[in-house]
Amino acid sequence: MLDVIIAADFAAPGDTALRALFECRAQKALGLATGLLHLGAEGPPRPLSADIQRAVREKLAVVVDPAQPVEARLLVVHAPMALGSLSPLARQGLAALSAETVCLIHDRAPVPADMWRLFGLLRGRVIWVPTNRFVRAELTALGLPVPMEEIDWRPPVIADADRPAPRARTGRLTIGLVDFGGRRHWPETAEALAVALPRGVDVDITFHGRPPGALVPKMLPPNWRIIDRGDMGLDGFLERIDALVYAPSPANETVPDAAIGAALAKGRLVVTRPHLRLHLGEGPLYCEPEAMAETLAAALAGPELPTRLEQARQAGALAFPPLYHAERLSRLLGRTLAPARPAVITAPSPPRVLFLPSNGVGLGHVTRLLAIANRAENRFRPVFASHAQALPILRGFGHHADYIPSLSDTAADPRLWDRWLRVELEQLIHAHDAQAVVFDGNNPAPGLVGAALSQPPCKLVWVRRGMNRIASPHLDAASEFDLIIEPGEIAAERDTGPTAARRHEALQVPPITLLDAGDLSDRDSACRALGLDPARPAVLVQLGAGAHRDVIQLIDAVVRVLKGFPGLQIAIAEWTNSRAPLSLWPDTLVVSGFPLSRHARAFDFSISAAGYNSFHEAIAFGLPTIFLAADHPALDDQRARAGFAQDKGAGFDLAEDQLTLLPSICAVLLDRRAREVMAQNCAALARPNGAAEAATAIAGLWRTE
Repeated sequence: MLDVIIAADFAAPGDTALRALFECRAQKALGLATGLLHLGAEGPPRPLSADIQRAVREKLAVVVDPAQPVEARLLVVHAPMALGSLSPLARQGLAALSAETVCLIHDRAPVPADMWRLFGLLRGRVIWVPTNRFVRAELTALGLPVPMEEIDWRPPVIADADRPAPRARTGRLTIGLVDFGGRRHWPETAEALAVALPRGVDVDITFHGRPPGALVPKMLPPNWRIIDRGDMGLDGFLERIDALVYAPSPANETVPDAAIGAALAKGRLVVTRPHLRLHLGEGPLYCEPEAMAETLAAALAGPELPTRLEQARQAGALAFPPLYHAERLSRLLGRTLAPARPAVITAPSPPRVLFLPSNGVGLGHVTRLLAIANRAENRFRPVFASHAQALPILRGFGHHADYIPSLSDTAADPRLWDRWLRVELEQLIHAHDAQAVVFDGNNPAPGLVGAALSQPPCKLVWVRRGMNRIASPHLDAASEFDLIIEPGEIAAERDTGPTAARRHEALQVPPITLLDAGDLSDRDSACRALGLDPARPAVLVQLGAGAHRDVIQLIDAVVRVLKGFPGLQIAIAEWTNSRAPLSLWPDTLVVSGFPLSRHARAFDFSISAAGYNSFHEAIAFGLPTIFLAADHPALDDQRARAGFAQDKGAGFDLAEDQLTLLPSICAVLLDRRAREVMAQNCAALARPNGAAEAATAIAGLWRTE
C-alpha cells in the first residue's frame, strides 16, 4: 500500500505538476511512499510536464499503473474541476484505486455537474481542501454536506536556487510570464499586457506556454519568445528568468502558489496585483499592470536588490513552508510524521554526464571532450554519444559510447533530424540517468537544447571554441546553458569572430589538450612505436582529413620538397576520418592511431594544419612547426593562429600559394639550433592544460551538502 497518491492532469497548463513535484519532495523527506496517477483528458496524448518527469527520475515517487488495482492511505486529486472529460485510461485508473481518504484540492469553485461525475469514480472518505481564501468562500457558499479542511492547501515549496539569474550571466534582463490556463490569468487587453512589460534593447520577454491569442501580436517582437510547455518544465523556466510578471484579472480566484513560491525561493523578483497581497504575503512586489514595468526597473536597478531578494526568499519561506504540509499529512494519515533519517549513510554515487561531440571535420570536438572526461577523477561518470565515427577511440579510453548518426550521415531533412535527435537524446538521458549534457560544437541545435531542458534536473554545458569566422545561428541559445566553457586560445588576441564579444558568457580556461607534456613518450620509445630511426631526422606531415581542401595534392607538393633532403624520414598522419588513403608516396611512412601526439618527440619538426588541437599541441609540446593553415570560411581562423605563432617566433605561417618558400624553411628547421630557439619560444607561449579546470567546473554544477 502506498501512503499517498497524487492524481492530476500532469499535461495541463498551470503549476499543478510543479505543486506535485514539491509535494513529492516533501513526502520523500518524511519517509512516505508516493505514487503518481496521470488523469489525462480525452483526445490526442500530450507530453507530461518535465516537472513531473523529474519527480520520477529523482525517485521521489512511482508511477501508478492505471490497469492494476492499487491501495493508498491518502489520495490527493489536484485541480479536479480542470480535469474535464477524462480519457478511458484515466477513468480506469481512478476506478482501480481505493483510498482511505480522498482530498480534492480545489483551485477554483466546482461545477456541480462535473463534481458529481467525479464523485462517482472515487472510493474513500472525501474531503474538500481549497487552495486559498477566495476558493474557500465559494465552496462555503455552496452549502453542500462535504467536509472541508480548516487550513488551505499550500504547496510545500522546496526549490533549487543554485542557478544565477540570466542578467548576472549574460547582461540581458529576462522577464517571464506563464500561461496558467485560462483568460483570467492575464491582463484584460493586449495594451495592458504591453504596458506591464519593461522595454529596452537589453530586455527579453519569455512566455512559458502561449498566451491567449488576443494578447499576442501577429508578428512577435524580436525580443519575445514563446516556449512550449512540453519543451521545458515550469521549475526550469523560473530558473531562466530574472523576474516573474503575474497580472491576472481581479476576478480570478485561482492563484499559482507553486510558481510564485518557487520564483521567490530561487531569488527571482515577482510582481503581481495588490489584491493578492493578503494571500501571498510580503515576498512579491505589488502594483497595477500600468506600473509594473516602472516598478520592476526600479527594483532591478536599485543597490538594495540583493537585500530585497533575500527578504523575498524569507517571505516566500514563511508563506509556503514544508512544515505545514507535514502537519497536514500527520493529521490526515493519523500518525505523527517527522523527517526520515536514513539507517545507513552512504556516499552518493558520482553523477553521470553525457558528453556529445559535434560531427566536425576532424576529431577536435571529440578530443576536447575526451580530455575533460579523462580528468573526471570520480567526481562524475562520463558516457558518450558520438556523431563522429569515433566510437572505437572513445571505448578504447574506457568510456561507454553510443552512436548517434549525424545529419550528414543520414541525409535527412534538418528539421526532421533535429526532432529525431531530441527523442534519441531524451532516451539516452533517461537511460543513463544523466545529470548533465556536455556539448562541444559550434551549433547547439534546438533538439539538443530541448532534450536537456525537458529532462530536469539535467544540466546543460556548452564547450564553445572561439576563433570562428561565421556566426552560429544558435549563439543566442547561450542563455539556456547552465555553463559555457571557452577553451583558451594562445592566439586569442587575434580572435575577431562572433564569440569574441561574448566571452563574458563563458568560463575562460587555458587551452585544452588531450595529453600533458608528461604523457609523451621519449624519443627512443616514440620512434620504436612508429618504426622510425631515432638517429635520423624525421618530419610529421599532418594536413587534415581533406573535407575543405585537396590534401592529396597538397601532401604531394610537400613530399616532393621533403624528398630533396637526404636522410629525412617523412611520416604522413592518416586521420581516422580521412577521405582517402595516404599510402601513395614511396619511401614515406603512413602513421595513424590516437592520440598520435603521444609520439611527438619522434619528430624534429612538423608541417601541419592550424586547427585547434594540432596548433595547441605543437606549442604545448615545443614541436617546431610549419603551419599550412586551411583557409576556408566554414573553419575556424587557422590563418590567425599561424600568423600569431610566426610573429612570436614559435612557428612558420606558410600559405598554400607560397610553397616555393618551403625548401628554405625546412633547411632552417633541420638546424638543431634553430629548433631549440623555436622550442623556447613555444615554451614562452605555452599555458597549463585547461582540461582539468573544465572538468572541475562541470563537477561544480552539483552542490555538495
